[in-house]
Amino acid sequence: MAITQTVMHKLQFARGIGQREMLRANTLPSITRAKVGCFARLRIYEENARFVLICIILIVYLAFGAILFHWLEWENEVDERIAIDNRMADYQKVYCKHKPLNECDFEEMVRFISDGATSGLLNSRSRFDHLGSLFFSATVISTIGFGTSTPRTHLGRFITIVYGVVGCTCCVLFFNLFLERLVTGMSYILRSLRERKIRYRLKESGNKPVTLLLNNEDFNESSSSCGGHMDNWRPSVYKVFFILFSMCLVLITASAGIYSVVENWNYIDSLYFCFISFATIGFGDYVSNQQDVTRMSPDLYRFVNFCLLTLGACFFYCLSNVSSIVVRQLLNWMIKKMDVKVEDRSFLCFKKKRRYMGLGLRPPKGYDMTSERSSVDYADGLLSLKEFLMNNQSSMIMLQKQLIKSAMKNVVENEEQKISATRVGPMGILDEAFGDEP
Repeated sequence: MAITQTVMHKLQFARGIGQREMLRANTLPSITRAKVGCFARLRIYEENARFVLICIILIVYLAFGAILFHWLEWENEVDERIAIDNRMADYQKVYCKHKPLNECDFEEMVRFISDGATSGLLNSRSRFDHLGSLFFSATVISTIGFGTSTPRTHLGRFITIVYGVVGCTCCVLFFNLFLERLVTGMSYILRSLRERKIRYRLKESGNKPVTLLLNNEDFNESSSSCGGHMDNWRPSVYKVFFILFSMCLVLITASAGIYSVVENWNYIDSLYFCFISFATIGFGDYVSNQQDVTRMSPDLYRFVNFCLLTLGACFFYCLSNVSSIVVRQLLNWMIKKMDVKVEDRSFLCFKKKRRYMGLGLRPPKGYDMTSERSSVDYADGLLSLKEFLMNNQSSMIMLQKQLIKSAMKNVVENEEQKISATRVGPMGILDEAFGDEP
């Protein structure tokens, strides 16, 4: 009885590394080598470990961005501010030349002009005609929010809140459905290319063998046998990321060329506008289709502008979500690298100790964290589990089957109750498409 409880505790601890690692985690050599990692000693689950790591990475990245942009923009901002102040002082002298100082309303006029520029009223094009209202509605539901068109009435602002809640929700659903179909199409193309490659290799002279693996972790893809059935095959997330990144690169460079010609912007400004718009950041310093164009038909340009902004937002949404899968793989790699055994009552995670796959998992209740290997009372002393099983070959297969069956049952029960960020939304779509469930 003592043997079964000890092994079961270690098996339950090992099974938390995921369904994909179940077979490797449930082998008896893995059980006997099980060690407790530093995240487990800190009582942190694997998903929480990823959350902690991404928070640290974001904080460091934000600090780096603050230093970088301060270095790039601060001196230029000071110079421009001095130039503007000098020019405004000159204008004020001219405007208030024949007026008493207390009657000069120059600052009030500046605020009036600034408010008109911010609200878009100084633009020659109407903001809320039929096409302008369509442009405003699109910027609301897509969360771009250029700021050139904004409601000025209280009722309009209240309706914008209600309209935005419904529209943003539907737009996110549209992006998710677009992501699902795009990834499905890429998977179908990659599957067809793989089947063609396999058929070609089988027809080659010499009949070279084709090696297909299950759950190829090196490339994050799985494959089936050579018999023609590839229902279990999943594309590599890195291949899909490379293809999608190439498509976005082509789209943004081509769109920047179009805007550079039509809007009479330089190419860097056009490229900057495309990224800010496609990523739905929408600073509003550059906005397309705000001035009368002469190098293209106005109606045709409105249609082209709408198509480019829509496609750009969809593709960049897909790219950001696929990129998040790649980043998650990086976090998993970092977790495994930090998965080391530490001394008792120690919170240092960088001592050189033996690794264990279940770094981010909390050890189960009843697991003895002070013991370095499973042991049981035997005769006059302690006998390791490995030695015990080697001396009892007849019971090893039966014990292993019982442990695996029990662990699989517990996994199914936990999956029915657990709700994770990787099971819903775009992450759930990508996990299902790539077979990359944690």
